[in-house]
Amino acid sequence: MTIYLAADHAGFALKDRLKAHLSRLGNKLVDLTPIFKDGDDYPGVAKKLTGKLSKAGRGILFCGSGVGVCIAANRAKGIRAAVGHSTEEVKQAREHNDINVLCLSGWNHADESKAAKMIDAFLKTRASTAARHVRRVKQLG
Repeated sequence: MTIYLAADHAGFALKDRLKAHLSRLGNKLVDLTPIFKDGDDYPGVAKKLTGKLSKAGRGILFCGSGVGVCIAANRAKGIRAAVGHSTEEVKQAREHNDINVLCLSGWNHADESKAAKMIDAFLKTRASTAARHVRRVKQLG
């Protein structure tokens, strides 16, 4: 699976610290913001990632709160993004909502081990095949 990464100024350091963890998982990484640029604002960063994301891939966005990139990402067709606050919440978002973009906070996830656990849940959890979950995700468009 291809994992796309992108971050604004407030999420950049966390993204870079988590790249080693992501590399160990054996997925192909594509960092769309490999160097810090002052103009990498969260709407553009999210648009850059959602423009590259395919059905086979997943994305991880980083900004200060995680909320800005989440709002921006969800404007793109076929994107189901959620802000991760806990491993359990991320797992449920994958199972029930089939999220394909995880948004993380550069401010609130200074403990990168917690963020790494949420990423693991995001990448390892499968979407539910229960009829009610499939029906609801289809309604999202």
